[in-house]
Parts: sequence; structure tokens; C-alpha cells
Amino acid sequence: MKKAQKHRQTLKDRVRRQFKKNAMCLTAFDELEKDIEVQTMLEDINRMAIDRMGFSDHGHIHSLIVVQNGMRLLNKLEKGIRSTIEQEETGTFEDAQLIVLMACYLHDIGMSVHRENHNIFSVSLAIPILDRILKKVYPEDFHKRTHVRGHILHAILCHDKLITPNTIEAGVVGIADALDMTKGRARIPFELGSVNIHSASALAIESVKIKKGEKKTVRIEVLMNNASGIFQIQELLEKKIRSAPQIVDHIELLAIMSEKGEAIIAEELMIL
Repeated sequence: MKKAQKHRQTLKDRVRRQFKKNAMCLTAFDELEKDIEVQTMLEDINRMAIDRMGFSDHGHIHSLIVVQNGMRLLNKLEKGIRSTIEQEETGTFEDAQLIVLMACYLHDIGMSVHRENHNIFSVSLAIPILDRILKKVYPEDFHKRTHVRGHILHAILCHDKLITPNTIEAGVVGIADALDMTKGRARIPFELGSVNIHSASALAIESVKIKKGEKKTVRIEVLMNNASGIFQIQELLEKKIRSAPQIVDHIELLAIMSEKGEAIIAEELMIL
């Protein structure tokens, strides 16, 4: 237990470093981390996902990883494209970071109700949480709170790959969710006997890196130890990227075979 807590704290510290210069994000993140309702729902999400359905982790660790992915992706994209809230002149890049942070953190809370339509449940459950936290972030600006809340709810709703995001921030959240695809996340359902193409493919993913692009703004590299990882990349990550029309042309997606991997495909395979 102590080892797990130490790992979680280390991950939390890494997440906080992504927005260490943004006081609004630091306030919101700390509020989320100590909010009893939010933390209880994150516990219940894994009761639904892991215990009842045999799915992968969708709880606190997943939320932190998605936040980290979202912030890294947004910060890299800034070099080539402005966030929607900036383009529409209703906020700043710091506001965009806050939107991505809160939507990434809360995107799956609806799974405490049910897996089906969980993005819709997440929107409903997030509203009172956002109201109380955004009031602390923007205590004197109800107008800004309303703008930002709408952006966050849109991003939460659109993290489902079947719904087209209409903002840069929402596209980032959906992609950040799909980027949590490494073998560590698939270990629990696999050990519980949930052996299928989803768990086997996830076990093939060694690591995911978000880097500066060579021909486009951002380069995402997925390292695999087995060619089955292609399923995970194409069915989840690629679809999330292609569903985000404002972002797709700014991302290079590359699948890379590790040195120990099976030589079934080329050493590198450009997906996007």
C-alpha cells in the first residue's frame, strides 16, 4: 500500500509540473484532489469498470495520466495553433489549460453510473463540481466562469470517439484519453481473465511519447513489443485524432517496434 501511495504521489507531482506557472490550474487541481465527492466517484468508477465489467483502470490514476497527456499535448500544439478560447477572444491560453485540466480529470466520472452513455452522465455530474471549483478560480468573474464551464462540459461530452469535438481543447481531451494505452493499464483485466484483442493489444504497448513534430506541430510515437499493438493504435488513438478536425493536420502518429519486438512490420510505421 505504501509503495502504491508513493507512486501516486510521484505521478501527482509530475502532473502538477505541467502547469506549475498557471496559478488557476494549481488551485483547480488541488481542489479536485481534495474534493470528497470527486474522489469517491473515482473510487466507484473502478468498482464499475474493473470489479463489475472487467475493464481497465478508469479511476484516479487514469485521470491523472490523462491530465498529464492533455497538458503535454496542448502545450506542444500551442506552437502551431491557438486554442479555441483564444481564437474566439473569450479567454487566454491559461484558461485553455484550465479547460483541458478539468475536462481530463472529470471526463469519466459518469462511469460511476454506467459505462453506456457515461460521457453524458459525466456532464451532468460535473456541473455542480465545476460551479464550486470555478467560483474559487474566478471569484469575481461570473462571465468567465460561464464561458469556461461551457468549454469544459463540451470537452467532457466529446471525449467519446463517436462525437465530433468543436474546439481545440475538446479535441485535446479526447486524444489525451486515448493516449493512456500502455500495457500497465491492461494488466488488471488481463490477469482477471479478460483476454481479448483489446487487452492483448494494450499489453503490446510499451510507451507513448508526445514530442515536437518533424513535418507537423506534434509527433506522437507509440512503442510496441508486438504487432498486435496496431489494433490499439488504429481503433482508439487514430480514431480520436481523426475525429478532431481542428487538430488532425497538426499531428504525426508513428508506431515503432521495440528491439525485442516481433519483426512482422517495418521498424517504423507512419499512421498519420
